Amino acid sequence: MALPRIDSELWQDVLAGDNAAWSELVRRYQALVYAVVTRAGLSMADAADCFQQTWVLLFRHRHRLHDPSRLSAWLVTTAKREALRLRRRADRESGDPTDMDLASQDPLPDEAMEQLERQAQLEIALKELDPRCRQVVEAFFFAPEDKSYEEIALSFGLSVNSLGPVRRRCLERLKQILAAHDFADVRKKGDDSL
Repeated sequence: MALPRIDSELWQDVLAGDNAAWSELVRRYQALVYAVVTRAGLSMADAADCFQQTWVLLFRHRHRLHDPSRLSAWLVTTAKREALRLRRRADRESGDPTDMDLASQDPLPDEAMEQLERQAQLEIALKELDPRCRQVVEAFFFAPEDKSYEEIALSFGLSVNSLGPVRRRCLERLKQILAAHDFADVRKKGDDSL
């Protein structure tokens, strides 16, 4: 099984006209773009238009994006701008003067957008982990809070003493994948803070 391409490799293939690379890129980031546009308070039709327009703009301006490691940030910013543009248009068409000043009503706070971007980056990296490591990471970070360390170890057929080193190796591999994709936050984190 071939390893998934990192964004910079994928982007070079997109620039070379590889339709499969474009499809892979859209699959990789569609959840991120969709999350941005749906949080903007748009109608379903406008959210769909915004989603599509974000991808159209990326394709149209593909030769201007010189740093593929900033691709997810570009998508978030563009989707946010398109959502704001569509919200303004909808508010003008509705004639509701209370909604006309959207500059002071940021429907997509930067913190929320950064969180969505980090979540998308983590989801991409998780898909690249081997199945067992992915299960270990998910067991710790996505399992119900009342599940004990002993129960997690038992579910993997491991002793409690063996689970810690397995978890540490899996987290280290996840950090390596994040770094290989040039996802910025990975360099700022401590050993087990993912």
